[in-house]
Amino acid sequence: MVIVVQRSVTFPPIKLKRIDEYIKFVATRQPTPSELREVGIEIGRGRGDITRFLERLGVVEQAQGRVALTPLGRQLASLREALGVAVYHALFFQRLPQYRVMVEAVAEGREGDLETLFKTVNTKLSAISPSVWINKVAFKTLIQIGEDVGVLEKQGSLYRYLGDPVERALVEYHEKSGVKIGYYYYVPADKLIVPNCGKPEPPNSLYRVEILCVLESIYKAFQM
Repeated sequence: MVIVVQRSVTFPPIKLKRIDEYIKFVATRQPTPSELREVGIEIGRGRGDITRFLERLGVVEQAQGRVALTPLGRQLASLREALGVAVYHALFFQRLPQYRVMVEAVAEGREGDLETLFKTVNTKLSAISPSVWINKVAFKTLIQIGEDVGVLEKQGSLYRYLGDPVERALVEYHEKSGVKIGYYYYVPADKLIVPNCGKPEPPNSLYRVEILCVLESIYKAFQM
């Protein structure tokens, strides 16, 4: 079964872990669609639900019967190695309008129950276009993805906004990779995530990094 979000990208009812495993497998193997099914990573008919979903997001492509990462997909995989699954939040936030509206709805209220958030998201979507909406099953999948990437958490019957998981991951990465002095982090060249956001600081071979620059660069890279 494929969840269809009207007038937008279709996505499979599956947890982020499965998508993450798919990306890792394709990055190292460039498999055929049948190979993806044989190892239990793909679901659905034809090209497969996950493949179709990631093709529409611009992450994978098929050529000569094999699935490979696009340049965007390779960048995603590289950032995933450095920042963990939090980076998927930036991808979905920029390329899945319904996910973005869901996150913004939780952020505006700071917390909310499933039914209230479901109604709020569809109200916001209808304001964008009367023919755009999301069904309950699709919405629950988006909520689960939000939990998986760390942008929200469930406490009892309420979902609470936790802030930008990409920003948290960047801070954690730079704290492990270098030192913080004032507003900036200082890291070696091989720890730069976005080279353009690093300013050389001679004579110690370190680079001065501003987290905001890296954060904005990541979101910009995933823009449609």
